[in-house]
Order: sequence, then C-alpha cells, then structure tokens
Amino acid sequence: MMKEENQERNVKKRKAWKYGFGIAMIALGAIFNTSGAGAGDFLGFGTVGNWLVYVGLVSLAIVTLQSITSKKRVVDERMLHVAAKANRVTFLAVVLLAFIVIIIDGISAIAVPHHMFMSYLICYMMIVYTASYRILLRYN
Repeated sequence: MMKEENQERNVKKRKAWKYGFGIAMIALGAIFNTSGAGAGDFLGFGTVGNWLVYVGLVSLAIVTLQSITSKKRVVDERMLHVAAKANRVTFLAVVLLAFIVIIIDGISAIAVPHHMFMSYLICYMMIVYTASYRILLRYN
C-alpha cells in the first residue's frame, strides 16, 4: 500500500516537472520574442523564441496526451533486459551511421541543412530502436 502511494506521488511530481518545463519554454520563448533576442532563421523557425514556444507547446501536448491515455503497465525484468539490448543496438547503429556519413562526406560534400540532418537522425534512431526492440522481444 505504501509503495503504491509513493509511486503515485512520484508520477504526480514527474508530471508537474514536465508541465513546468513546457510552461518555462513558452515563457522563455515569449521573453526572447519580445526582447528581439535570437532573431534570424533558427532550425526552420523565424526566431529562437518561436522555436522555444513550439517546443513548449509540443511538450505540453505530449504530457497531456500521456496523462489522458495512461494505463497501468506491468514491466518485468525480461522487458527491461530487452530494452537495454535495444538501446545497445541503437547506439551501435548510430555509430555505424556516423562512420558511413563521414565516409560519404569525404567522397562528396553533403548539402543537407543541419536541422534536416538532425530530424533524419532522430527518425533513424526511433526506427532502429523500435525495430530492434520488437525483434528482440520476439526472439528473446
């Protein structure tokens, strides 16, 4: 009984921190926009302030959706072991991709903007992690 109350308190505390982060990003973005700091193109946004507001709104939306659709999940040691292995596979895949990018960049210059490259890298990491997790879960 005491353990459940402690877990519930930790969940509420984590949710408060996540909401606080989103609100802080929105406030910081508003401050940057009103003071004119960070003007110029930044990762596809007009200013750094606009980007911070976007990040804050997305984080608030994610936390809200997580709290609406939250359900109790039982996580056993096997799932934690598979997740650790999937993390290891993802790390190795990113290192391999970095090596390939270095080789390709040495042969001919890559003309992809930084924000697009990072978007593709994050998508690559998510796909590799999800695929490796599901494969390892099936065959482990």
